Parts: sequence; structure tokens; C-alpha cells
Amino acid sequence: MEFKRTATSIPLKDQEGKAKIDLAQSTKSIANTFTEDQYDVIIIGGGPIGLSAAHNSAKLGKKVILLERYNFFNQNGSSNDFVRLFRTMYKEDYLADLAKEALDLWKELQKESGEELIWMTGLLNFGDPTYEDGPEGNLMDPVNNLKRLNMPYRVLTPAQIMEEFPFKDLPDNFVGIWAQDNGCINVPSVLRTLYRLALAYGAKLVQHAQVIDMKVGENLVEVKVANGTSYKAKKCIVTAGAYTNNILSSVGVELNLKIWEMVYSYFSTNPGPKGTFFPSAWFQFQDPTGGDPAKSNLLYGFPSLPWMPPNLVRIAVDNAVNIIDDPKKRLIIPSDNDVQIAADYIEKHCVGVDNVPNFSGSCLMTNAIDNNFILDSLPSSVGPGHKNVVIFTAGWAFKFTPLLGKILTELTFDGKTPHNISNFKITRPGVLKTDFAKL
Repeated sequence: MEFKRTATSIPLKDQEGKAKIDLAQSTKSIANTFTEDQYDVIIIGGGPIGLSAAHNSAKLGKKVILLERYNFFNQNGSSNDFVRLFRTMYKEDYLADLAKEALDLWKELQKESGEELIWMTGLLNFGDPTYEDGPEGNLMDPVNNLKRLNMPYRVLTPAQIMEEFPFKDLPDNFVGIWAQDNGCINVPSVLRTLYRLALAYGAKLVQHAQVIDMKVGENLVEVKVANGTSYKAKKCIVTAGAYTNNILSSVGVELNLKIWEMVYSYFSTNPGPKGTFFPSAWFQFQDPTGGDPAKSNLLYGFPSLPWMPPNLVRIAVDNAVNIIDDPKKRLIIPSDNDVQIAADYIEKHCVGVDNVPNFSGSCLMTNAIDNNFILDSLPSSVGPGHKNVVIFTAGWAFKFTPLLGKILTELTFDGKTPHNISNFKITRPGVLKTDFAKL
């Protein structure tokens, strides 16, 4: 059968072509308020969320400095590799609503930058319809939100899945849900686009600036980096991902975070004639073999994409056997167990895909106890200035990048946001390490 991708790109440009950037005159707007060495906001962490917050804050005309521990676009956090999934299929109403809001902001970001950042290829979720819950939810519950939000979808039988995708020997009880309003995010392009826009609006972006101390006062936040330089601002945003506890320890806060060292692998596909073609990203839901988490049957895949090495697909297990509490404990070498799960799955269920990886890697996925975001100001135990510091960490967040940057900026300068973030409080049970022992 000849497979045809029905991907659509989010519109990029208006009738006049690339949108022009209206550069903010930030230095003029704050001249009467700040001394030369003070900022409106210090942002700690230069991954996608930090860069998005810098972009949004600088666009408002704020004086912004962002401090990144390593080089920008490094491989030491959660945003390395080529691709992440944009999805709207969530079982939780609030996440489905936020995903739909994020889609509108991705469109705005593409128009503003003149860059194509997402391929809207759709998404196939499939598997055991009785699977109850995991890090990506389950198979059937998101259908309720697809209906509620008027998002189109199709229900597929195993035979239809194997007709449209290069799978084989799927269990007879499997069900597929394919939805168009999902896609593949170009990670390198997103990072560089946000970096470029933040600079264009006047933000100062500093790499090799490891934060070693933070002091929070009623009207001032002071941050010190490893080379001895100190920076001062009225506000601070912490978007340090797996490194968040390294930052917050200065103010006596520790979060109960588990860091998954997620493994990914790229496998070669049959280039043709009658080649192997995955028309969209996909995710399989199924309970682990024998109930053993180390034998997970949660797997996902991305199709070959224009910005990736040709003739390769990414297939990996959505699990990790190396779970740590400090980035220093990262193994870097991908887990043999996790790579083997993907290889075995390919041999058993994929057509025209070699089951020996061309290359593998890992990234750090930060999780809270409930697999949800932490998006809030510091707890009141920090003192009178606790609301001057807003943090984001944990959860599967790349798909929400432009929305989270906007929300962090609103919380920082307005003290509130119109978006529903009530489920992401730092004070909910189990998030603060000091509270965890009481559960």
C-alpha cells in the first residue's frame, strides 16, 4: 500500500511575508526605575521554558537577564535531541484546555518569527482500551475531551492500524484513536527561534553562569553565579528543570523530584522501493509484562522528519530504569534495558525497520509525585518576598512552551494569570520535600 502523509503546517506568514519584530525599547522604559546593574527580572535556566519567559518578558519592555549554567542548546537537560510531541489528547480537562490554548500561541510564535516550528502530522494513540493510567494518561479517556473541544478524530481497528501504519501482529483487542490536531515539534528550531527573539527584544542572555546562591527579600532578589558576579532584580523566574533543587536550596526549599533518565534511539527504515513510512507520531498503551515496570509496554515513535537525519525514525520506551534525584547521578550512557525494549518491539511489531539502533541518547525528565507541573511562586516559608520568585519544573512540558512562558511572565509582573493553573501549586501534597514525610 502507498502511504500518504496528510501533514499540514501551521500558517507562518501574513500577506506581507515574514512578520517584522517590533523591538522593545527596554532600556528607556526602565531608566527612571533601575540603577544600571538592576533588572526587572532574572531568569535562571535557558531551556525552552526559560527562553520563552525571556521572550515574553522582554517583549513587554522589561529589563531581562537570563542565566544558563551551560552553553545554550546543550544536551544536559530535557530539551536535547530533534523532536518532541505536540498533543491535545489528554484525559484531564485542564490539560486538554491548556493544550488547545498553547496551539494558538504556537501559531502566533510562528507568525512572529517567520519560522515553521511544528509539523501537524496528527497522532495515533493505540493499544489496550482497558489500560488505566500512566505518565501519558490512557487511551480512551481523551476521547471525551476531543468531543468536548470539537477536535476531529477517528477510531481504528487493529486491521486499519496495520493498513495505514507499518505495524504487524497487533493484538486483536487493540483500539486506535487518530487525531489531526497533534504534531511534531522541531526542537532545535524552537530553541534558536526563542533565543533570537529574546535577544531582538533586548534580553541579556548569559551562558556558563551557574547560580550558586539566591537571596530573596521583600523588594529585591539577588543571585550570585560561580564566577562571583551578582545580579539584582525585583523579580526572579526559575526554569532550571532537573537542576531546580540546586537553585532553591539557597532559600531552604527542596522539592520532591524524581528525575528520569529517558532513553531514545533512532532506527533505520526501508528506503524503498515499497519503503517504510510512518504517516504520523504514535503511542502504544499497554500494561507492563508481568507487572514489572522495567518491562514497560508503553512505547512511542516519531516519523522521519525534514530536520532529522534521513531514513531514520525515533522509537523508544516511555519509561526509565535509571531514576535519580540529582543530575550529577546521570549515567549518560543509555540503559541497555530501555534500548532493548524498543529493539524487541520493532522486531515483533514493525515492518521494514531495523531493530539495531543507529544511535541512542538520553535526556533528563523531571517528575513530581503526581506527574504534573509545578508552576507557582515560592512557599511562604521563604519569607515576605516569596512571591517575587516564580518557578516552573516537572511534567511533560515542551508542547506548552509558548504558553508557559506567557504564564510565567503574567505571574511575575501581574501576580496572576487568566489560565487555569490551580492544579500546579507548590503547596499541594507531596511536592515540597518537607511535606512528603507526612503523607
